[in-house]
Amino acid sequence: MQTFLVHMRQPQRLFHELGPRGFATFFLVVGGNAFVALVHPIFVAGLCWRVAFGVEGLVDAGLCGISVMADYGPSVALAWRGLSFRGVPDKLRTLAWTPLHWLLLSGAAWWAAIELTHAPFRWNKTEHGLDRSPSVPSTLVELSRRVAGLKRRGELPQIWIDATYNVAGRRRLPRASA
Repeated sequence: MQTFLVHMRQPQRLFHELGPRGFATFFLVVGGNAFVALVHPIFVAGLCWRVAFGVEGLVDAGLCGISVMADYGPSVALAWRGLSFRGVPDKLRTLAWTPLHWLLLSGAAWWAAIELTHAPFRWNKTEHGLDRSPSVPSTLVELSRRVAGLKRRGELPQIWIDATYNVAGRRRLPRASA
């Protein structure tokens, strides 16, 4: 959201730098993701209202339904592909959480929009990995497990031979070009 707003301060310059296709891609990907996350709960509420209290206008209900499916459809398709790639056996149970995921995503987008307007200089960045700070013994245990795995697969002797040959023969390894 903030990235979109910063770049759109000078849209003519951005259009000139990115060209028409790049500008459209930026507008849809960066701006579109934030916009869809913000309007999603509005359309879900509209669809639920029409289902619960009856349909007043077929066009309104259809529009709400189409917009909700436009959110879930690509999300489910991409998630299905990723889960298949990782070999997850029960994809449907995982994908059943997609509506909750979208509502949480919308909550985060609204939180960010409110924070951007009321506290624009606050930076609520997600800190990953703070729940487990590795200690030296746990790091050494992990290293020994990895070495044991290399030995088991027969990959360690080849690494050892290559390393000792280069050191013993005093052969210089080629430098990486800058």
